[in-house]
Amino acid sequence: MYRFSSPIVFLLFAACANSFTVTHKSSRFPSKPFLASAGPLEEGTTVVVCTGPTCSRTGGKRALKHFEELAPEIGVTVEKVKCVSECAECGLGPNVEIRKKGDDGPFYPIKNGIKTEEDVKKVLQLE
Repeated sequence: MYRFSSPIVFLLFAACANSFTVTHKSSRFPSKPFLASAGPLEEGTTVVVCTGPTCSRTGGKRALKHFEELAPEIGVTVEKVKCVSECAECGLGPNVEIRKKGDDGPFYPIKNGIKTEEDVKKVLQLE
């Protein structure tokens, strides 16, 4: 166990340790890791759905259909690309990149394991 010399060091440690949350099932890969907070999606946001080989096999095309049905209702644009993470996160797919209005990139938050309509609604913050 670590001893912290000051409350400030402890608070910094606690903030860093809780920056991301991941939910796991009893498999060797996380089922649906999400960034802790990508903030609410607003009109003008673009969602980029990966349709590369791995993401397509694991449900990316199905997720794309859900995004295409639900996103226009809230003013979110849907695009597709062959690989959003350039193979860095393919094993966690299907992957979706969130490009908020006003963000400059080049690195945007990527949400992994987006397979079902419920997952899509969580990304779009419709639930």
